Amino acid sequence: MTLTRDDLVVGVTIPGFFVLSVASMIACGHAFPAMHVWRSGINAQAALGTAIMVAFVPAFVAARFSFGYLVGFSLLSAVFGFVWLSFFSAFDYPHAIARWAMIAALAAAMIPLMLQNIPVWRPGLSEAAVKRIAVLLLASCLAVLVADVSYGANLGDPYGAARTAVVRPALLNYLTGIMIGAVLPYLFAHFASRRRWMPAAGVLLLALCFYPVVNNKTVLLLPIWLPFLFWLYGRFDPRLATVVAFLIPMIIGLSAFAILGVDKNYIVFSTINLRFVAIPSLALDQYADFFAHHELTRFCQISILRYMAACPYGELGPTLGAIYQDGNFNASFLATEGIASVGLALAPVSAFVCGLTLSVGSMVSSTCRRASSRFRPASLSRRS
Repeated sequence: MTLTRDDLVVGVTIPGFFVLSVASMIACGHAFPAMHVWRSGINAQAALGTAIMVAFVPAFVAARFSFGYLVGFSLLSAVFGFVWLSFFSAFDYPHAIARWAMIAALAAAMIPLMLQNIPVWRPGLSEAAVKRIAVLLLASCLAVLVADVSYGANLGDPYGAARTAVVRPALLNYLTGIMIGAVLPYLFAHFASRRRWMPAAGVLLLALCFYPVVNNKTVLLLPIWLPFLFWLYGRFDPRLATVVAFLIPMIIGLSAFAILGVDKNYIVFSTINLRFVAIPSLALDQYADFFAHHELTRFCQISILRYMAACPYGELGPTLGAIYQDGNFNASFLATEGIASVGLALAPVSAFVCGLTLSVGSMVSSTCRRASSRFRPASLSRRS
């Protein structure tokens, strides 16, 4: 295999991401001592133990870009941070076993996520059909927003009780999350890739309209984040863009910490480095501790299974939030379908199944991308 310039850049950038992740974790430990982001320093044992994560770099260099690549790198970020934190964690669970279990789970998930290249058949879609689908999705977003507002709205502080002030049906909450996390970003990319800037701007405005419903800072960041990603993936190799999409916000957050930390102004730093980078790792730490002393869920946290069998827990996020007092975390499937459902020993098996399931979406996404490339600007198509 001949390495290209893009391969070499990706191979160098990922270790740089690891170094900044450690710096970010150390800063989080100093800025938020009330949270369980354990205050750490330069520790030789932790540095050597975490260095094993470099073994994953060749996989990200060799793999082709896909949806699975995005998921894989997000999991890499979470597991790397957890491995580092586990050397300082004061929680009572087998830290060494947990480290190796999560490393094995990451490897197991990455096999189907990144090493597949099987074309999946799908019916061809004309540009007219794609436009009708976009209109249908846009109407769905509006319908869900109207349904949300019918239960009430709140413009309160996203850090306060405003987020839980209005109670909505669970199904509507799921639909709202789908619209914000998947449908609206897709619609923005759909319109922006066709240079239909006014509809693309309208999608960003519609996303902002969800803020009084969810009181979530993520919604406020979408009008910045989505255009940034569109520009980034249009300019660079998509594998490099994936890494840089983590690096640039992390650098901004660390810069804000260095400049504003003297006055303990951590708003920018907490929004980016704590919530974007540290919390997925912190969730693994908390799940490992909680389920070392409590009954496993055996997947009963999945709504359908909860209705079929008794479950000792409600929603896992609020359950752990009430104990650790660090907020309601949205954890990765390594935590929920891994640690919580089957325990550390079987977490790699569960991760492989989850990765295999998501890889189907990756293959369909790849097929759709090839089928729709004739509608995309050259700057976006040349690196697909």
